[in-house]
Amino acid sequence: MIDFGFGVELDTIEESDLPQMRAWRNDTRIWKWCRQSDLIPMAAHLRWFDGCKEKMYAIRNAGKLVGICGLTSIDTLARRAEFSLYIGPRYHRRGFARAALKTLFKHGFENLGLNLIWGETFDGNPALNLFKSLGMVEEGVRRDFYFKGGKLIDATLISIKWSEFDY
Repeated sequence: MIDFGFGVELDTIEESDLPQMRAWRNDTRIWKWCRQSDLIPMAAHLRWFDGCKEKMYAIRNAGKLVGICGLTSIDTLARRAEFSLYIGPRYHRRGFARAALKTLFKHGFENLGLNLIWGETFDGNPALNLFKSLGMVEEGVRRDFYFKGGKLIDATLISIKWSEFDY
């Protein structure tokens, strides 16, 4: 388990976590902010889990699954990775996202040797304020980059460097 004392632990994703993960990903409160454009069938979810090459973690609080986060698109030469995060809807607004990102970023910088962690968020996502409060910087906007909710939407690119991360 990865625990830096921020209030959550990052743990391995167990097979028993998969039904809850899929239910969250198929919940409109989650997937409206994700790249997916349709519901995820269990067979596809299981294929993802079996072939997962990313560093994905269960977010646990007192042993209870509260969300998922991870590092994807890992480039060991350039020492960068994209972050991914979602918190189960019933656990929103309890500080788990902040705690998970602080833990994930510290792990990525200190244990994996990353220099930059980046991501993107859709126009209107209130999580952008959280990302900025953690020291992430807006790098630019991908205009009309995704099709969601019957329209083209912008995506804001964000990043944080190891030297900018405040533990």
